[in-house]
Amino acid sequence: MVSGLGFHDQNRILHYWGNIPDHLKQHGCDIYTAHQEAFISIPDNAVKLKYRILDILEKSKKNKINIIGHSKGGLEARYLVSKLGMADHVASVTTLGTPHQGTYLADIILGKLPIPKFATARLANLYATLMGDRRPDSLRAVVQVTTDSMKRFNNEVPDASKVYYQSYASHVNKEYPNMLWKTMAYIIREYEGKNDGMVGVESAKWGDYKGLINSPNASSVSHADMVGLTQFFGNAKFDAKEFLADVIHDLKLRKC
Repeated sequence: MVSGLGFHDQNRILHYWGNIPDHLKQHGCDIYTAHQEAFISIPDNAVKLKYRILDILEKSKKNKINIIGHSKGGLEARYLVSKLGMADHVASVTTLGTPHQGTYLADIILGKLPIPKFATARLANLYATLMGDRRPDSLRAVVQVTTDSMKRFNNEVPDASKVYYQSYASHVNKEYPNMLWKTMAYIIREYEGKNDGMVGVESAKWGDYKGLINSPNASSVSHADMVGLTQFFGNAKFDAKEFLADVIHDLKLRKC
């Protein structure tokens, strides 16, 4: 399980995946988190991910692994497979709310906020250091998920034929229970239509697109809700544990 931009799974204050790994382990899954950093570049995190996976495979005596990447974590998984020689060790890449076509939120932050980029980067690097990153590079990390940067990324990082790719998206609608997420979704809706408050639905589509994430109790799911980060004024009615259990069950049926 590969986390995205802004937080990482080793933070002691905020548990990125919450109790999802424990829940899945209780149901017979072998679950590992990536241990990558929150504010460094896609290639740098992909290198960390490569050695994490090789270590897991050696200790578990397995040949392949399935990757579930949230947000920017999905891009790092794609880069790992295609550029770091890991196609033979990865059975599938599942992306959740990943900005495959970039996110206009990054475009807005870098182009329209009345704050110098270096000042924004310094503040983000300070935050990243407090969160546990050793050598944060927040400006580069954000630049890489802009719409222009992702056009280059997609040209340079082709899918591996041996690996199964699938994706999920979500969106925040007028029924969503929190005004902050609804406001963020409204701001970027002008640029990319339906979105989860950070990433547009169309941008999140890659490979076998599986559809919108929701449940009978939660018709609207934010970028954070999909991995259980409901601490951020999320939709507590959505059960990310059950959603991810279904994702893994589907991969098992596909014999990935």
